[in-house]
Amino acid sequence: MSSDPSFPPSQIIQFGRRRGPPRACILDHKPHVRSFLAAMLDEIGFATRECGAAELKTILNEFVPDLVVLGPLNGAAEVGLMLQSLKFAGFFGRVMLFGGRNSMALMEMQELGERVGLGMLPPLGTPFHDSALRENVSAFLPIVPAPDIAVDAEQAMENGWLEMWYQPKIDPHSLRTQGAEAIVRVRHPSWGLMSPSHFSTGPSDPYLRRFSQFVIMRTLSDCMSIASETNPLHISVNLPVSALGDMAFIDDVLDAIPEHACKRSLQIELRCADIVGDMLHIRRVAAQLAFRNIGICIDDIGNEGASLAGRADLPVIEMKVGRRYVHGVADDRLKQAVCSQIITTARNSGARVVAEGVDSQADYMAVRSLGFDLVQGNLFGGPMELRKFERTVNGIRGQPARGVN
Repeated sequence: MSSDPSFPPSQIIQFGRRRGPPRACILDHKPHVRSFLAAMLDEIGFATRECGAAELKTILNEFVPDLVVLGPLNGAAEVGLMLQSLKFAGFFGRVMLFGGRNSMALMEMQELGERVGLGMLPPLGTPFHDSALRENVSAFLPIVPAPDIAVDAEQAMENGWLEMWYQPKIDPHSLRTQGAEAIVRVRHPSWGLMSPSHFSTGPSDPYLRRFSQFVIMRTLSDCMSIASETNPLHISVNLPVSALGDMAFIDDVLDAIPEHACKRSLQIELRCADIVGDMLHIRRVAAQLAFRNIGICIDDIGNEGASLAGRADLPVIEMKVGRRYVHGVADDRLKQAVCSQIITTARNSGARVVAEGVDSQADYMAVRSLGFDLVQGNLFGGPMELRKFERTVNGIRGQPARGVN
C-alpha cells in the first residue's frame, strides 16, 4: 500500500494547542452517517466538517482538523490508503476509526494506523451510543470553555455566527415530536458554540428589531423545511415584549412571511410577568399576529400564574409551566396543585399546556397523569441543531438513548 505523493505536508495542530474548540473531520461515503456523527460531535463541542475520500486533501489544508473520524469507505484497501495519506501529510492529530463491532477488518486497520505512527483513538464499533463516542474523546476534554463575555448582536449577525437550535416538545402519550422551542446560539470562530447567556439585545439596542426579524425568519424557514401537511409543527421563539411594541415592525415581519407559511404554526413566547403587566397591549399584538396564524405562548409560568386563574379569554394558544414547578413534581403536592390550577386556566382559554423541565421518568409520569398536552425537557432531548432535530421529528422519541447502526 503506497502513500499519495501528491499530498503536501500539512501543519496540523494537536488537541489543546488552539484556544477554542477542537476540529473534527468526518470521512465516510454515507452522507447520513457523516451528518449523524457531526451532530454528536457538535454537541460535545467540536467544530466539524464532513467529506468524502476525494475531499480529504482540501480539508487538511483549509480546515486543519485535530481529529479525523474515518469510516469503512469502500473497504480496507481504501481505508488503508487514507491512513497512509494522513501519515504522509504530516497529520499529528488523532484518528478514530468506526465500523462493525468486532470486525476483523476494523482491527487490522487500527493496527495499520498504529504501525505507521498515527495517533489512533480506540475504534468505535457500531452500533454505538453517544456515551461511547464521548468516552473515546474524553482524554481531550474538557474543551476550553467560552469566556464569560457578551457577544455583540450586530457583530454576530454581520459575521453569520447566529444559528437556531431546537428543543423538542413531545406528546406525553404517543411520544411523538409535536413541536419545539427555537433557541439562538452563536457559533463563535474562536470559542465555538455559545449559549444565549453570552449574548443579548436589550430594549434600547438599535439592532433588536433586526435581531428579532432574523430569529423569526430563520425559524420559519427551518420549520417549513421539516414540517409536512400530515405532521405540522408548532415552533416557538422567545422575544421580549419590547420587540413587539412597534406595529410597523410587526407588519414588516408579517409581510416578509411567505403565504404558504400560513399552514405552519409559529408561536412567539413572552414572559408571563410581561403578559400580566400589560394585558391590553398583549391583546392588540395577539390580534395582529393572528392574521398570519402566529400565536402567543406564555413562557415560564410561576408565581405570576395565580393572577391568570379564572381568566377565560387569555389571548394565547399555549401556556408553559416553568421548571420550578415541574422539576420534582412527582413528590411535591404543592407543585402538583399549582400545575393543576394552570392546566385548568389553559383549558378555559382553549390553550395547550406544556410542562417545561421534565428531566426524570418520575416527573414524566406525573405530568402525564396531571393532563399536560406536551412535555419538554432533557429526558426527551436538549436543544439540538437543525439536522438532528429533523431526525428526531421523523422518528418517535421514548428514552433519551441515541445510537447509530
